Amino acid sequence: MTASPDDALARFPGGRLRPTDWTTLATVAADVGGGIGLAPGGGVLIRPADGEPIPRSALVAAGLSPAVGDHRLPHVLASPMAGRLEGHHDLADLPERLCAELLGRVETPVPRRSLVVGLDDGSGDVLAHAPDLAAVSSGPGGAVRVHAPGRLEETEVSALDAPRVLADMADALLRGPDAARGSGVPHAPRSPVTAAEIPRVGWVDTTDGLVSLLAVVPHGIVPARLAGFLGAVDRPSTVSADRVIGLHGLTEDMAEQVVRVLAPMGMIFDASSPWVTGSA
Repeated sequence: MTASPDDALARFPGGRLRPTDWTTLATVAADVGGGIGLAPGGGVLIRPADGEPIPRSALVAAGLSPAVGDHRLPHVLASPMAGRLEGHHDLADLPERLCAELLGRVETPVPRRSLVVGLDDGSGDVLAHAPDLAAVSSGPGGAVRVHAPGRLEETEVSALDAPRVLADMADALLRGPDAARGSGVPHAPRSPVTAAEIPRVGWVDTTDGLVSLLAVVPHGIVPARLAGFLGAVDRPSTVSADRVIGLHGLTEDMAEQVVRVLAPMGMIFDASSPWVTGSA
């Protein structure tokens, strides 16, 4: 069973993967003799040796959450270092709650996968990708600022209400300019790109006294064996919109061991590497 790249792209809410997700991806990739491709924007797909990608439905059947293959979900980006660095406010379970809100709506005008919805921790790293809609954390008080295309002003809502507000805006945009205007969301080009100062790759000491390891892989391809080891680390992980893999919540001893094991397998933690600087 094969699929087009669009039908094969699995989108994890906010780019957040569980260890079992890596294990499932590793098993499927090994079975077809292929690798796991990291797509710009945080999605993944498995392309076997014959070059035809595996459909999302097969990945769901293998054990991934049904949400990764549901056309009702837009592409949801979230800041990978949220709550882990100063100035990167905690997003808590906002990506998961947003996806649950979207999936809870029985009827949608068209598949939402044409939209990009960003959840920014206040650092600007997600806004830098100019999402169609975005919620930006404004601090520990629980409020978020909602950015909509074509609007100079921002709307502040509680983090509790943000999933419903963003879902309403997403559906209004999909219904067209008239519906968007009626809901206070004008249909217009995406917001300007912003600059963000964030770690690219390497060892990052986080505010909780633990370590995050950020890395890239050559050509954005994770071999099946490496994916299996990522699952075995048994820690929260992220795949950013820039195809950076993050392993989070590590002790220093764990982080040192992970680097020793995974660097020879192809994970690149060196910020000066050509694969990081773009000179490869």
